[in-house]
Amino acid sequence: MSVPDAEQPAPLGTLDAVPGAESIRRLSAIDAVRARILLAIEHGLLAPGERLPSMPALASGLDVSEITVRRALATLVDDGLLVTRRGRGGGTFVTLDPPQVHDSAVSAYRADEQAIRLLIDQRGLMEGAIAATAADTADAAECDELERLLLEAEAATNWSDFHRADRAFHLRCAEISRLPEAPGYVAVYRTLTRYFLPYPVERLRGTHAEHRRLVQAIRDRDARSAAEVARAHVSSLHRDMFIGLPRGAEGRPTAPAVESAP
Repeated sequence: MSVPDAEQPAPLGTLDAVPGAESIRRLSAIDAVRARILLAIEHGLLAPGERLPSMPALASGLDVSEITVRRALATLVDDGLLVTRRGRGGGTFVTLDPPQVHDSAVSAYRADEQAIRLLIDQRGLMEGAIAATAADTADAAECDELERLLLEAEAATNWSDFHRADRAFHLRCAEISRLPEAPGYVAVYRTLTRYFLPYPVERLRGTHAEHRRLVQAIRDRDARSAAEVARAHVSSLHRDMFIGLPRGAEGRPTAPAVESAP
């Protein structure tokens, strides 16, 4: 069985059957990128004065084209939230005192909170089954492959590279499980990633530890431990995604002390 890549079409009808994306389905790709950057700024994941990842890195991390990223960032520059600088050390930066912007695209993301939480629970249930089955089916070479993907994620110096390796890790686990339901899991996973925001890579260390425990459980053929680790890993999204991050007084972000993340 071959599990679809995250950028390939989902099995016919599967994605539409997955609860979630009720509001963001109506957004253009540019508005969706705009909302994700705005939410990252709003919650302090992108701090005032911070340089954004490169266009290719943002496009890869957000699973969109570079032209979409470029156009979305241009609207945020026009709104005074971002500033571009040329020359050595240049790039796109969050302004030092970003204004509050009441954006309909952000409202669309927030309107999907109940659906996001349902998607997290669905993914946790499915990923627990995948992990348990992978512990029964994975051979040594497949465990080594998961270990390689884990090391790629640990070596990532930005959220985009982490997201790429993390995605490959989870989709490979699904493939290794050989479960016929794995394409349905991929559809849920893909839908949920539409809500992920750029994240400071230093806040992902908890994810690395969870991945290591999962790979070890699969190597040990410990299905119960693999399922428990996988479910706990996904359950943390309830607090680590933007729907669970705290906000300070007057809508200002309060930087979260996150140990794991998407």
